[in-house]
Amino acid sequence: MPYKKGKGLVAAALVASLCLLPAGLVPAPVRAAGEALRADTRALKQADWQLARPYGRPMLDVAQGADTILGPATIPARQMVHFIRQRNPHPKLNAPLEDVVQAYYDEAGREGIRPDVALCQALKETGYFAYGGDVSPDQNNFCGLGATGNRVAGARFATPQIGVRAHIQHLLAYASTERPKTAIVDPRYELLAEKHPELYGKVDSWTGLNGRWAVPGKHYGQEILWMWTEAQTPDGTHDNLVTGFQKVFAHPDDAQAYLYRGILFFDRHDYWLAERDFRRALALDKTSPAAWYDLALTQQKRGELEASLASYDQAVACRPEYLQAWYNRGLVAMELKQDDKARQSFQEILRFSPQSADAANAMAVLYLRKGNADKAGSWLERAGQINSANPRIQANRQQFQTYLR
Repeated sequence: MPYKKGKGLVAAALVASLCLLPAGLVPAPVRAAGEALRADTRALKQADWQLARPYGRPMLDVAQGADTILGPATIPARQMVHFIRQRNPHPKLNAPLEDVVQAYYDEAGREGIRPDVALCQALKETGYFAYGGDVSPDQNNFCGLGATGNRVAGARFATPQIGVRAHIQHLLAYASTERPKTAIVDPRYELLAEKHPELYGKVDSWTGLNGRWAVPGKHYGQEILWMWTEAQTPDGTHDNLVTGFQKVFAHPDDAQAYLYRGILFFDRHDYWLAERDFRRALALDKTSPAAWYDLALTQQKRGELEASLASYDQAVACRPEYLQAWYNRGLVAMELKQDDKARQSFQEILRFSPQSADAANAMAVLYLRKGNADKAGSWLERAGQINSANPRIQANRQQFQTYLR
């Protein structure tokens, strides 16, 4: 079996076979090659189709020098727990979430791996511990070890603690030739050490994992770092606004200081003040993708959709692989009936991350709302192949069947 793992997943999007579709998720009727689907076009256009909600949290820019695998944590463990619960209130774990997070800080800290970023890698691999593909929660496999696609589930570990340890040891094998300080439980550690001298101890950055940990995985490391940056974003319900003012007073020429304070205003629904700070950040750094993105979010909140769309255009121009900006841009374009821009947005996501189930589902909804059953059906099938456990995809596929003639 080749060492490279063909996953390239985003969040919980693991490739799942249609034959494993949940009960009630009926496949499309068998039809001859070239035969068009027959459907109630009017009903398709008028039906209520489910989409993943837009990304709603403002963000900071990724800090310089943040790419190293080795190093200390930046984010406290309790903040990571809060970050995960905001995105998945019911993680599928065999131990309390707090214990699993602490295991990452203990195991990674012992080996000199950055605990918070390693945990973000686990969140990317499992979709915030929601799963939905080849790897199941009972395996305690948080990084897809041995899961090479085509329904190969990969390694299984007796406890969450051992699963975390295996993940950290596998990262250590990439980043250092120093042996783990505990007994080796990573089933692929020795394989990498003995058979892949070009990798063993040679990959010291998260972006260096691109195309190696995951294939094709062109932006694998970047997506982990974006998630880590999102976890650092101040939360207005927990961070005192005084902190934001202190940052601006201490660093009046730093765009990130204004972003930080603007995010706190945003969380307090002071959108006018938030927009003012985001524009100040842009006055200092017009190439800040986060500043354009945060401005777009604020304009959405104020109902300024055309302006929001223009700001998303700027965000993706500054960072072409900005998946959150592309997704929100697509939804805004759909609302404005600008279908070409919506289609482009979701296609860009799939170009960077082919395993984005939500983007494939959004493409399906775009065609459903136009009454195009053939293209909608194809996209729904693709979305279901990516993640058969996604409830929005399940609901859309079930409803779609009721309109077929």
